[in-house]
Amino acid sequence: MDGLSFKKYMQTTKKHFDPLALLLSLAGIAAVLYSMSQHNKTSSYFDLHSLMIVLGGTLASLTFQFDLRSMLSSALMVAKSLLGTPEKSIMKIVRELDDALINQASLSELREGLIMDGELLNDIVFMHHQGLLFVEIDEFVTSRVADQYLGRKIAVDVLRKGMIIAPAFGLFGTVMGLIGVLKTLSDPTQIGNSMSLALMTTAYGAGLSSLVFTPLAGRLEHHNMIYLDVHQQILSKIGILLNREERNLHEIA
Repeated sequence: MDGLSFKKYMQTTKKHFDPLALLLSLAGIAAVLYSMSQHNKTSSYFDLHSLMIVLGGTLASLTFQFDLRSMLSSALMVAKSLLGTPEKSIMKIVRELDDALINQASLSELREGLIMDGELLNDIVFMHHQGLLFVEIDEFVTSRVADQYLGRKIAVDVLRKGMIIAPAFGLFGTVMGLIGVLKTLSDPTQIGNSMSLALMTTAYGAGLSSLVFTPLAGRLEHHNMIYLDVHQQILSKIGILLNREERNLHEIA
């Protein structure tokens, strides 16, 4: 490690959460809504019936396709994605492994590893104490990551489906509104409500898809890539530590 700066070695573990990007994206959405409000009164863009058709129909369809538990876990994952990226909870482990690599420490020194308690690094040390090979540890970690990644992938699927369903319900409301217009041609005073339904459902469907589902789905997909990448880094560092311990044992022998 002579001549290798600590900063350069740690560059793979830098945080990915960019609060400035989040603020800029929210500011962009706010600018769109503000422009709409300046064009006309904000209240004129709110129609309860249109909102019920698009939002209620979209949520009902998503719940039917997935299930309530998946919907709730997806909502929780979306909320967490706004607070930071998924490596935030395991960055401590990555830094510990980096310190161990730089300081020539062994894997066993990082945790006691007396029992399996759910903490990733502790469980890895426990399996190492039990004599498991790196291939077996790798299989265990990969399986755990795959289980958690499945939930993350479902959340993206929910949002992707919402991108398609919301405009479809908007179109449904538009057709129903136009039918209402045709039925009230003899009474011009009734045309306004039907035309409002036709246009507002289209607006709500397009807005929900482009301003909510699309950016959130893209954000979660990006986070999923980070999630897999960081766990791959952990496995790589574990492999280096185990190979070093094995090499040291051969040298002693």
